[in-house]
Amino acid sequence: MSLVGKPGYKETAIGWIPNDWNSEQLGRFITLLTGAPFKSELFSSDEGIPLIRIRDLLRGFSETGYVGEYDDRYLVEAGDVLVGMDGDFHVVRWKGSRALLNQRVLKISAKPGLSDEGFLFFLVASAIGKIQDGISATTVKHLSTKDLQNLTAAIPPLPEQQKIAAILTAVDDKLDIIARQIESTQTLKRGLMQTLFSRGVGTQDTNGRWVPHTEFKDSELGKIPGGWDVVQIQAIAEVIRGASPRPQGDPRYYGGDVPRLMGADVTRDGKWVTPRIDFLTQEGAKRSRPCTKGTLTIICSGDVGIPSFLAVDACIHDGFLALINVDELKANKNYLYHVIYSLKQKLDASATHGGVFTNLTTGILKEFRLPLPPTNEQEKIALTLDIMDEKLAIAAKKRADYQTLKQGLMQKLLTGEWRVKLDKEAVAA
Repeated sequence: MSLVGKPGYKETAIGWIPNDWNSEQLGRFITLLTGAPFKSELFSSDEGIPLIRIRDLLRGFSETGYVGEYDDRYLVEAGDVLVGMDGDFHVVRWKGSRALLNQRVLKISAKPGLSDEGFLFFLVASAIGKIQDGISATTVKHLSTKDLQNLTAAIPPLPEQQKIAAILTAVDDKLDIIARQIESTQTLKRGLMQTLFSRGVGTQDTNGRWVPHTEFKDSELGKIPGGWDVVQIQAIAEVIRGASPRPQGDPRYYGGDVPRLMGADVTRDGKWVTPRIDFLTQEGAKRSRPCTKGTLTIICSGDVGIPSFLAVDACIHDGFLALINVDELKANKNYLYHVIYSLKQKLDASATHGGVFTNLTTGILKEFRLPLPPTNEQEKIALTLDIMDEKLAIAAKKRADYQTLKQGLMQKLLTGEWRVKLDKEAVAA
């Protein structure tokens, strides 16, 4: 909805805002502190006070301690607003323990009586987005304190700041709960995979009930149930590699209606993928690697080892391997997906690492060894892990919904398009 000319709003350099809001530079409302150059020879991995670096902001902890003397000004407490000054300019409320502010990490504090600490966090997060938009995509991103101090923003009266902060914080609290649910489910899934791919679920008795295995044997993969095999992937499927038409971008080959799988498609969709990013012409598809719906693909370059199924007929490029002609009398394709997913780290370690490129070759994957239970047990293992994946998918969908809600609320509340209802006490104050 346009605010232009709306009663109760005024025109400013940053657009139309409520009459009782001000258009101000952020520097009037915030104080900024950047970290100090601590001595690297006093870093420690097992003692001292944690030292926050940019990579620590999102995870909320630091594995590096500092055992030297320091100025108390650089202490950070839980809840402080921090910004990474390089890269993606992550804005966080520190969730870790008391720590020290390192170089290229910025601490932002509200000036008493002028701004609310909670409102400040959301205002800065919104402002950072504007700064990022103004930086060329080909430029290395660096944030300066002047960038923030000189940025003009819409500032509501303090009581309204506090109410806006309370609303947005409630959404953030829900996002935190969902994040913890996802983390605990992922931890449970990892433990479950370790058990299922080494001890299985057992055998079925005459009544169809699953009875745990009692006999185990040594194998090159460790102890496994006595009735299991260890096989190379090439013994149960044909391994192929994708291909890409050359030259890249040639209109004879690119821009048609044949979907071509990309890594970003897998990241977006997960287990079942519908390519939506890149398309080939019919002539381009002849020079690529067409695969049918249901083909099990594996990323082999970059983030090696992530499997997925094609939800539609599509081509794969040379950053993917695929398993075709799977012997379904020996191997359940859903089981293969889960066991390959569990072996991602081993696949990455087995790949060739040259310079900035990681490459899992067809030869390496062909000879990779997998635990292979009887097919009925494979199916049971896969279905058990499917349940865990469904729980994760539901939680991820809920997280995405709340993130969308938060973005919409920030857009409406921080511009004054939506006004919050204040308590009578706050209005009187």
